[in-house]
Amino acid sequence: MALGLLAPVAQSADVEYGRYLSSECTTCHGASKADSTIPNIHGLGESHIAEVIKAYRTKALPNPVMQTIAARLGDDEIAALAAYFATAKRPK
Repeated sequence: MALGLLAPVAQSADVEYGRYLSSECTTCHGASKADSTIPNIHGLGESHIAEVIKAYRTKALPNPVMQTIAARLGDDEIAALAAYFATAKRPK
């Protein structure tokens, strides 16, 4: 189960499901500053976000923390997270 949560069955690109799953992501990505090495992912393109998460999942991109998180995500969960973050505003 992704992110260690009991989750409902995902629907592909379900924004509300992505919001539900996003708490672990926003712990770091919501707090990132302009000079941070942690990128702001809010408002990025949906396909870009999905491609990057899948690249971490296959270890094509190097980052042990992101590889571990992405390895727990299925395609429906990645699609939902990408749909959510593509439309989400950065927390203030």
